Formats: sequence, structure tokens, C-alpha cells
Amino acid sequence: MYEPGTEQINCNGKLIELPSLEVDKTAPEMPSDANIDWLLHIYFTRREFTRCRRLIERELNRHLNPEYLYFVQGLIDREEGNNIEALRHLQKSVELNPRNIETYKEIGRTLYIMGRFSQALGVFREAEQRSNRPDHEIYHYLGELLYRAATTQGQMEVARQQQDESRGYFELAIQSGRKLESFVRLAELYRKEKQYQKAIEVLETCLHLTPENSEVLIEISVLYLKINETQKAHDRLAEVVSIERKCSPKGLLAFGAILQSRNDVDGALSKYSQIANAEPEIAELWNNIGLCFFKKQKFIVAISSLRKSVWLSPLNYNALYNLSLIYIASEQYASAFHTLAAAINLRKDNAECYMLLGLCLRKLDDVDNAFVALERASGMAAGQQGSGRNPLVVLNFALFCYETGRLALAAEQYNRFMSQAQDLLLPTEYKFQATKLKSLLRISNQGNGILLDGSDPEETGELGHNGFEEPQPDDLPLEVNAVVSQN
Repeated sequence: MYEPGTEQINCNGKLIELPSLEVDKTAPEMPSDANIDWLLHIYFTRREFTRCRRLIERELNRHLNPEYLYFVQGLIDREEGNNIEALRHLQKSVELNPRNIETYKEIGRTLYIMGRFSQALGVFREAEQRSNRPDHEIYHYLGELLYRAATTQGQMEVARQQQDESRGYFELAIQSGRKLESFVRLAELYRKEKQYQKAIEVLETCLHLTPENSEVLIEISVLYLKINETQKAHDRLAEVVSIERKCSPKGLLAFGAILQSRNDVDGALSKYSQIANAEPEIAELWNNIGLCFFKKQKFIVAISSLRKSVWLSPLNYNALYNLSLIYIASEQYASAFHTLAAAINLRKDNAECYMLLGLCLRKLDDVDNAFVALERASGMAAGQQGSGRNPLVVLNFALFCYETGRLALAAEQYNRFMSQAQDLLLPTEYKFQATKLKSLLRISNQGNGILLDGSDPEETGELGHNGFEEPQPDDLPLEVNAVVSQN
């Protein structure tokens, strides 16, 4: 029988001595030249910076190679917001070992945080030269810094070169590593260059890393809207709802845009009302709300909504353009003129804006300036190719020339309209006005002669109210473009 506190046990009447369980052994002493980098790393990953500092102070004078001590000291200083001291310690570390690429990367990150972007770019370029293997972090930061430099560059040619180089580095980054930010940045560059299909492919590849990333799914749905793939956009947004059960304002805005493109105005307004309750100061939201009310023929509410969109974002081209369309539809030509002037200041190469400006000036009885605006719009439309063609610009100019007695120019513009529209599917309104103009001018099929009919010029009408084409997509991704009609 065992009695607690004793070292003997009674077994069948015999006392048996128990062996001692105490280990009488002193703890070994760490030699003074032992490497304690592993202990410093453990403290740093636990964010026990006080212990790190004490250990660094104790070991700094007697350590054979203090490179890692200075490296960790620099990281601690940066975490605590002391970037200048961090830079000084990291530079001491790189002086001890110039071949350590990680130190160069941390110096570059510190300079980036300090806003010294040109110096950070030089450090990362040096790290790229010294590195003997592809490093996705170096490529990502080089792409990021070049992209930032391109956005602030005054010379267009240099900015274009920097942007192309930035895109190349982001492509290298996603090939050599799996960094989510690199995929997002590369897609953003493709989207800025209006290469929407490539941007979609990049983000679809990114989904292999984060299959349930709602922000990436919403961005893909927005890009699908850019190329008019509304069903695919809807499918991606449905995935977001199944993941989060509640869509973000950007996702709801995309949902509303899809419903609006399918003429489900009430459904779109219900989505927009949810956003307005949570985040009312979104310019694209009020732009879309204004177009919904315009579809319902409620001009006052539509104008109020679009004016709020312009107030929130004065440089929003889509809102200015759509507001001018509604002003024209409600016969407020002076207001439309001022709004179009602001839109033209933002995009001086847009033919549709000059066309609308010409129509406004005609309604304001400024025939000479109306001719100049429509002539410029027609000249711009002549240089447009592919899906960017808008025969409506040429047709409106032809109608204006006929009404002002410029018959030869009207016939020339009509022939241009027919050549541009021969392979396009046009609305019935376009064809009706073109046929009426042809009958008034009695243009032969070969376009050789013109004979004026005795009809009243006002019978030709104009396309200022019923024939506006949908504007081209803009950099604002979630805005529904205006389609003005009086149906």
C-alpha cells in the first residue's frame, strides 16, 4: 500500500523503496556567441516589441553579425510609425549584407509609405537587378510605382510608356506569384484602356485564388455590363448574394443597372432605394435614378436627380450628357446648352455632344453656330470606326443642311449616312427620317443628281427628341447610358 509523502510502498508485507522522480540537473547556460535570431523572430511575429528591443540592445554589441538585429529593429520602428529611424536601421542592415534582397524590399516599402515614390522606384529597380530569381513582390511594387508615376506625368507620351511598362510588371507579378492586389491592378489597367474582355479574364483567373471574394465577383459583373453581357453579369451578382446574403451598394447598383437595361424600371428603382438609404452620396446612383424617372416621363424628378448627380460629381461626363438629353426632351434648350458646354470641356472629341449642341443652337435661332457645331460633329464621326460609328450624327447634319438650303451638302451627308449604316442594324426612326430626306431631295440610287421637291422644309423634322443613340460606355462603370425616347 502506497502512502502519500513517502518514498516506500508496502507490497505483500514487504517495503519497497521507490526511485526518486526528481531530476537533479541544472539548466544549461547559453554561450555568449550563440545565435539568437530565432528567438528574435519569435518575439517579432508575436508582436512583443518590448522584448525584441531588450534582446536587440543586449545582443547588439556582442553579436558577430548584427545584420538581422538591425533588420528587425527597422521593421519595429516602421510598425510604430518612426519611418526615418526604420530607414536608418535598414540601411545599416543592407550595408552589412548587400546581397540580401529582402532588405532592399523593406527599404522600398518604407520609402513608399513615406511618399518618396521616385526613390522607392529606384530601390526596387536595384532589387530587381540583384535578384537571381523572379520575385512577384518586386514586380508588383514596380508596377504600382510606375502606374502612379504615369497618372501624375504631364507628358502624354512618357505617361503612356510608363503605363505600358507598369502593365508588363503586373503581368510578370501574376505569373511568378499569387498576389491578389496584382490581379486587381492589372484588371484596372485593362479596364482603363477599355480592354474589358482581358480584364474579365484576369479577374476570372483571380477567382481561383479567392472563389468567394465578393468584391472580385462584383467587379466582374460590372465589366460584363460594359460589354452588354447582362445575363453573365446577373449570374455573378447572384453568386454574391448567395455568399453574403446581402449585397454591397456597388453590387446593388449593378443589379439595378441590369434591371434598367431590361426596362424593368420599378425593379431598378427598388434596388436604388436600398442604396439611397445606406449611402446617398453616390453620383452614379442619382444618374441612374434620373434616367429611370425619365423613362416614366417624369421630367422634373429626372432633372432633379441628375442635377444632384452633377452636384456630387461635377466632372461626371455621363451625368452632364444625360442631363442635357433630358433638357432637350423637355425643351429647355438654354439649360441644355450650358450643360453641353460643360460636357464638351470634359470631352472635346465627342461627336454626339457637338451634335446635340448644334440642335440646341438651332432651337435658339443661332443658325450659323449650329452649322459650325454640326459640321464639327460630322467631321469627328467620319473618323470613328467599328462599333464607335454613329450614323445619327451624319443624318442630323444632312437634315439641318436641307432645312437651311444647303442641298449639295445635304446630299453628300445623306450618302455618307447610307455608307456608314449599310452594315448596321438601325432603329426604325433612323430609317424613317432617312427615307423622308431621300424623297425630299430626290436623290438617285447612284447619288448623281439632286432635284428639290416643293415640300415644306419643316416636314423633315429632326432627331433631337426621338432618335438619340445610346451614348458609348464611360469610365464610370455602373451608370446606365441614356436612351431618350418618347414611346
